Amino acid sequence: MIQENRQMLSEHQPFQSPATSQIGYDPTNDEEKAIKLADKLFSKAKNGRKAYDEKWLDYYRMFRGKQWKDARPTYRHSEVINLIFRAIQSDVPILTDVLPKPEFIPQEPNDFMLAQILNDVFSYDWIYNNWAYSFTEVLFDAHIYGTGFGSAGYDEDACGGVGSATFDSEDPFHQFPDPFARNINHRESNFYVVAKPMPVDRIKKLYPHVAQFIKPDLIDISRRDKQMSEQIKYKSPTDNRIIMDGSSVYDLEAKDEALLVTVYIKDEETVEEEQKSIDEMGQEMSLFVKRLKYPTGRKIVTCGGVLCEDSPMDEWMEKKFPMMRLTNYMLPREFWGMSEIEQLESPQKIFNKMLSFSLDVLTYMGNPIWVVDHTSEVDTDNLFNRPGQIVEKAPGSEVRREPGVQLQPFVMQLIDRMKTWFDDVSGSNDVSRGVRPEGVTAAAAIEALQEAAQTRLRQKGKFVDAFMQEFGQHYMNIVFAKYTAPRVYRITGEQNSVNYFKFHVEQRVNEIGEEQMMALVRPYNQGADGAYYEGEQQEYLFNKKFDIRIATGSALPYEKSRLEQQSLNLFDRQIIDQEEVLKNIRYPNYELVLKRMAEKQAAAMAEQQAAAQGLPPEMAAQAAPPPMDEQAMMEEQMLTEGMPI
Repeated sequence: MIQENRQMLSEHQPFQSPATSQIGYDPTNDEEKAIKLADKLFSKAKNGRKAYDEKWLDYYRMFRGKQWKDARPTYRHSEVINLIFRAIQSDVPILTDVLPKPEFIPQEPNDFMLAQILNDVFSYDWIYNNWAYSFTEVLFDAHIYGTGFGSAGYDEDACGGVGSATFDSEDPFHQFPDPFARNINHRESNFYVVAKPMPVDRIKKLYPHVAQFIKPDLIDISRRDKQMSEQIKYKSPTDNRIIMDGSSVYDLEAKDEALLVTVYIKDEETVEEEQKSIDEMGQEMSLFVKRLKYPTGRKIVTCGGVLCEDSPMDEWMEKKFPMMRLTNYMLPREFWGMSEIEQLESPQKIFNKMLSFSLDVLTYMGNPIWVVDHTSEVDTDNLFNRPGQIVEKAPGSEVRREPGVQLQPFVMQLIDRMKTWFDDVSGSNDVSRGVRPEGVTAAAAIEALQEAAQTRLRQKGKFVDAFMQEFGQHYMNIVFAKYTAPRVYRITGEQNSVNYFKFHVEQRVNEIGEEQMMALVRPYNQGADGAYYEGEQQEYLFNKKFDIRIATGSALPYEKSRLEQQSLNLFDRQIIDQEEVLKNIRYPNYELVLKRMAEKQAAAMAEQQAAAQGLPPEMAAQAAPPPMDEQAMMEEQMLTEGMPI
């Protein structure tokens, strides 16, 4: 039921002139056009999402275990064994078991070292900013609602004012894509809307030039018809808002918030610019050239009929929206994905009903009824099912207890069968949870069953790859555009090895006037006293062309075991060497392991040669080649792969 004195956010009301919606606010004609455009696109996107968001709140309740909608009597069982929770919690931990980390690969050999540095910078930002938590939230949103969202950006105040790239999970309830889009940055995706309720104080800090016009867009609806509660479609579980089918938003608590609407547009509006030049006769002439007014895209921000921002999108976006989408199951040629709960909702409800009704039978039949003649002179209030109870009655009357009805044997069998059907629909079975299947004892057969049981997870892994690849592209653009101030990074490797370096990006102009991107790296070297000192600065000229590779498939636990066994078998048959085995199984710090093995092998060969020549062992140790440091190993590897140092 709707509570008294609730408040309403006017999210999708028909457009009103800003001069009438906010007293004292007098926008220009261009500003009013921008507000009308944002309102039009927002309404269009909201209407396009209606076909998909109707049951989002139901899905969230199913995940949380609130799976009985109807109010039931207290004497009836309403039990829940949440199989949906088990199914989702079995998939998400496997997908996050090993980080699906983007790996930046250069398209040109000269950018090899810069790609390694870029990978180290990303690893530092991921761990320092705890982006794994945000990615896990996106995964849960995708499983519950069918589609999860993340956003990339840049926070100028992060890291003590130096600034840092950002990666956040976004509430699907606040996302409104172009209805014709198949993906966020699909060629048919011309706009993208984010409508997020925010505290008014925070909005005023973000946009101080219009702070005096920003008001909480709340309306008292205490006198409205209470039957409007039947129009409720869903409520975001992350806040307290109830989205109404009539296009309004009701807030049960907040009275100091407003809806901040951000619209990203691929605007094709053009403007004419006058360019002056000198003709062949030496006279000055003017040319009018058309160009895009917003070459990188347009960003419009409104709040309660007030235009907060109308500007080009940041250059690092490169006319792409800063959002990423992760689908759980694909719906062909549609933007939104399919929730994990959509197909499991019905079997879950059947399972709950069968279990609860069976408990009802056990409860009722465990306390059967009494049949007492009214002439028996027995006080029925004192009739209990207490063991050893003695009932005294009048002669010629009858007092008996009716026998209980036993639970039919097929009921429990049907409950077990229902669970099996649920597992078949969810794609989860005992072998995927580490339980050995009955009747199968061969290790190879169990391994084959485990691999076959992960078909759906491998499919989801491909969607994770696409999500992280898009984020990796955004991150790379942010680094090249925003990381212009020198910053120090600490990379902790295996066995607690620590590496420090300073990194930033500069834009320069060469002798012929061409703009160039230059990455400047200054490593820190550890002295004999244990302190770190700045080394010589290294400069890398690059062209911003890097491929992004994501690896998640081999991160699945059963796939890792299979790959490890396969690598060992190939090594036993002398098809691959030790280095390839360690690479395949991703053994931690395998470079140092190979280095130590090479040193031991060189020392053993030196001893053998010394023994053959009759030399003492101490001379054999002197004849052994010196150990190779990590820099030399890297240079040797680059030469082996045909890359310049």
